[in-house]
Amino acid sequence: MTWSDFTNKVKAFFTGKKVADYVDTSPYVDGENELLDKLGQLDEEYKNSGAYDPGKGYEDLSDLLPEEQTFEYLKYEGDDEDTIRQNTKDKYDGLLEDEKQKVSDSFDVKTAVVENKKDATNAEYDQKQEQVDKDYDDFQKALMQELVKKGLYRSSIKQGQTDANEQARAWESSELTNKRNIDVSKLDAEIAKLQGEANTALQQLDISYASKLDTEIERLLDKRAKEIESIDKYNNTLKEKEAKYIQDRAKAIENQLAQRIKDQLEINNLENKYGYAGEKKENYKQRYDLAYEYYTSLPHDVALRMLQDNKKLEDYLGAYYGKLVTDIARSKG
Repeated sequence: MTWSDFTNKVKAFFTGKKVADYVDTSPYVDGENELLDKLGQLDEEYKNSGAYDPGKGYEDLSDLLPEEQTFEYLKYEGDDEDTIRQNTKDKYDGLLEDEKQKVSDSFDVKTAVVENKKDATNAEYDQKQEQVDKDYDDFQKALMQELVKKGLYRSSIKQGQTDANEQARAWESSELTNKRNIDVSKLDAEIAKLQGEANTALQQLDISYASKLDTEIERLLDKRAKEIESIDKYNNTLKEKEAKYIQDRAKAIENQLAQRIKDQLEINNLENKYGYAGEKKENYKQRYDLAYEYYTSLPHDVALRMLQDNKKLEDYLGAYYGKLVTDIARSKG
């Protein structure tokens, strides 16, 4: 059964007759519009008063809660992989050069000691050679003086003695040279050994630092990966919190709206059962009185017809709309 059917039955019950299927209401439309304007003014007055507060007792969560909850995300501020590799290489290249310099300096000192020994040995043999030459020169000079004294300077004895003296000088010089070569060769071998040890030490440093470099780069890259993983995990947690907040906010707003609707329905039921109270009752009573005054001034059938399906009037009168329909229906036409 429609509301129109219901109101017709009500009117028929109280008047004892059905509302005519056609009633000309056009002459009364302007008057009804004036009534609706007055009712609209009363509605505005009520809504602007402190008594009207449909949100009373509620904090509007859609305004109270921000639409989204933002967090400060972490960002990896460290170097990229290429920079880590390059910086670490530069660092270890510098350390390697320092270590190589120390090794080179150490072996240079040792080599210098042997070089000094070599120089000293050569100097010593040079002195010995000079002494040999001096001795033989002195001997040759003394020999010549003796031969002159004896009148043998131009004899064959001079040549024989001179040749013998030079042979002896050559032999002794040769012996000195052989000894010199042996001693210097030993020192050269010692220098070569030191140079070989230095080269080996430098090669070991290259190998050692290459291994250390690889290990350090691997450690730093692993550290970087773990830091990024930790940051991503933390940021993902924040994203989950943001998403959950949006869901929780929507749910809270939905629950509040459902509660407000439920509460309003309860209020409507109570008002329909017991009527309005306070300022609301006074305001709606004024509306009712204006409407009652107007519709009772109309021909009965016209009033009944104009009350049918009058949604705007029903909105303005609220619970008093049913009372108005009943009272007009009961009134005598």
